[in-house]
Amino acid sequence: MICVDTTVLIDEFRAKGNLSAPVNCALVAHGAETLIVPAAAAGEFLDGAAMTSDTRVQEALFLLRRRNVVPATLDVAEHYGAIASALRKVRKLEGRSHNDIWIAATALCRGARLLTRNPRHFAGIDGLSVIGY
Repeated sequence: MICVDTTVLIDEFRAKGNLSAPVNCALVAHGAETLIVPAAAAGEFLDGAAMTSDTRVQEALFLLRRRNVVPATLDVAEHYGAIASALRKVRKLEGRSHNDIWIAATALCRGARLLTRNPRHFAGIDGLSVIGY
């Protein structure tokens, strides 16, 4: 199972079906695996779209409706709490995106690897398997 970061959604949207785009190459390479989109990534993606236009929001929703968006459950929240606490203890929480922690928590909770353009955003999260492109 592959959990996608917001960067994947952004890059997929921008690629407009260009199969040679790095994001599409990465998605094709893992196409046999189930893809999930954390609710936090979907929300972050829609926030960015809303800053542009209502049309962009509709286009983003169209993309998301073709994906398996998964909710933030109590199990995900438990993983989030453990990740945030562990990072705080080693003084690596400050300055981090809390959305990225929710996304990582979703991946860990689901036993999924995380696909992202920015692997460094997820550095130091124990047990998280990150695939960069």
